[in-house]
Amino acid sequence: MKRIWTRAAAAAALCAVLLSGCSFSSEILSDHSAPADPLTGQALQYPGERAAAVVIDNAPASTVQWGIGSASVVLEAQTEADAPTSLCLAYPAVSAMPTVGPVTLGQDLYWRLLSGQQVLPVQRGAGQFARNYLDYYNLRAVDALEVGRNAFTCDADWSSAPLWRTSGKAVLGVLDSLNLSSQLDELAASASSAVTSDSTGADTVLPTLPALLPQKAEPRLPEPDAEDAAAVQVHFGTQSTTAFAYSAESGTYGMLHADGTAQLDANTGTQAQFDNLLILFSSSTLRDDGRTLDYDLTLGGGVWLNGGRLWHITWTQGTDSTFLFYDSDGRQLSLCTGRSYLALVSSVTGEELAVQSSAGEELLAHTAA
Repeated sequence: MKRIWTRAAAAAALCAVLLSGCSFSSEILSDHSAPADPLTGQALQYPGERAAAVVIDNAPASTVQWGIGSASVVLEAQTEADAPTSLCLAYPAVSAMPTVGPVTLGQDLYWRLLSGQQVLPVQRGAGQFARNYLDYYNLRAVDALEVGRNAFTCDADWSSAPLWRTSGKAVLGVLDSLNLSSQLDELAASASSAVTSDSTGADTVLPTLPALLPQKAEPRLPEPDAEDAAAVQVHFGTQSTTAFAYSAESGTYGMLHADGTAQLDANTGTQAQFDNLLILFSSSTLRDDGRTLDYDLTLGGGVWLNGGRLWHITWTQGTDSTFLFYDSDGRQLSLCTGRSYLALVSSVTGEELAVQSSAGEELLAHTAA
């Protein structure tokens, strides 16, 4: 059972901030009828193009990571007991994918979470459960073990290189040989389409997909009782800890390694930053192999952090989006648009979530019994 050890009283000084809602940028939709990016809720920049998702290594020794700072969504979970986590980086289109890596094993948990967005999976091999998932749904991944140097590069001997990486340009170069398309499946997306105008002014019907998260340019926030949340640590067992520190200047959460150093994107040398942090609690069980974790994706509790504030939420599977979220009073809410980090915290491996206020006060300590 999940236990909440401590909760601080609501910070009255934050009410004025809440009244102003989320911070907006020029990318956010001004026309509510226009199609939105299913990964960020912001203006759709790659209409008709298929999203891509890459699983990368996140072991403590993996200090060089490419592409983490430009992904629209980063997913993290411990998919094997007593093992480090991996990260899944999702991009709005294959052509938008920069150099990404170190590419590692595909995980069916990530492909399940992103199935509604028709992502193109990119991986370096996969376990039996991930292979079963892809085979069952007749899906095909761009796999380094299949295409090799045609789409992936490394700095060391190919057979043992730990830093395999790829890019959108490299992936596009092998799609034809794999009989894959970088375009959305119009039949699968036909139930939800949007009308836009092309360069001649003529209306064009584009296939659209359900959003991963219920993000809105004018979100429905919970009641203004949010807690001041400046520091976050998610402990995934003994081998992985991901932390975040809030910057009032940028209005985002900077990603940190377990030792407190910034988690950098090797493409730019800058720290990965996120508008939304979602840490979702999920019941989980060990599969038949006694090692791989299976997560219940039907419902659970969790927390949402945005703009230095924390709300307690519950989540369920959605229809118009992959997730539906509710505040502590059971009212459905929507999230601010922007880049998101989403972690699933297991209920069987002793994982922990710790949140501190800007004054260093412990707001939340959550452990699995």
